Amino acid sequence: MEVWGVPPFTYQTSLRVLNQLVKYLKIFEHYHASPLLEAIEKNQEDLEELVDQFLWINTSLGNWSYVLRALELKVKLAGKEKGELNYEEILNSLELVA
Repeated sequence: MEVWGVPPFTYQTSLRVLNQLVKYLKIFEHYHASPLLEAIEKNQEDLEELVDQFLWINTSLGNWSYVLRALELKVKLAGKEKGELNYEEILNSLELVA
């Protein structure tokens, strides 16, 4: 049986991944994890998009140690040295900072 056009195996796998994300990231509302889950389902190989979604989740939840780790990964993915990119500039480019 399909749910929202998704085959059962994919739906069950997605539900399990969502629940694991919620538990691991200590997210109390599933809607915080859903953008990351959608990015995983869309293209698991797009690390930049996954890191961007991870940044969004942790910025909105105030998990600053995870935000810093994700920013460091974003810098590595860009192929730059830590000193070459400004973290505030990265956050502004993601429209996470008001």
